[in-house]
Amino acid sequence: MSGKHYALVCLLVLLVPATALAHSPIQGIGNFYNGLLHPVLVPAHLLLLLAVGLFLGQQGPKRVELALGAFAAATVVGLVVAWFANDLGLETLVLALSATVGLLVAMSPHIALTWCVIIALLAGLMLGIDSAQAELSGQDKLASLFGSGVAIYFLALYPLAMADYFNQKAWQKIGIRIVGSWVAASSLLVLALSLAPKP
Repeated sequence: MSGKHYALVCLLVLLVPATALAHSPIQGIGNFYNGLLHPVLVPAHLLLLLAVGLFLGQQGPKRVELALGAFAAATVVGLVVAWFANDLGLETLVLALSATVGLLVAMSPHIALTWCVIIALLAGLMLGIDSAQAELSGQDKLASLFGSGVAIYFLALYPLAMADYFNQKAWQKIGIRIVGSWVAASSLLVLALSLAPKP
């Protein structure tokens, strides 16, 4: 097949319509694994997990323990809410919180423990509630939400550990702050696009 024919076939494949879902599952891998991959495949969730993890990692070990426990508890509460309610449309709030926490990472402040816990509670609650997949019910939905809960908790630990590990030298702290500014900028861009009037 020549290059022109290959390009034509690729163009035709792109024109074939497919079902578009906000939280579309991957066919054939099971509901638990779909839930496990859900936070990775939803950019707003990934941005918030990265921002919260970096933020908590900057705060030091004493503050992290309580805030991380609050994050886990709030995630469970959010998943319970998601069990009863479908698609509450929290993506805009998730992006706004991602931008706010990303800016905090970029500024690198040591804030009061109360505020660390509040930020962790909000993030966990929003991520849990927004993890519902409307097309699932019963045991399928339970497996998906359980997978999402496991993924949310562990995905928050990776940036937290990275921020804590790279918190020794000035240039490392600057690198973490740069990543925080990228998260904030990405969140604001997606938020602006989602709030822009449709043509």
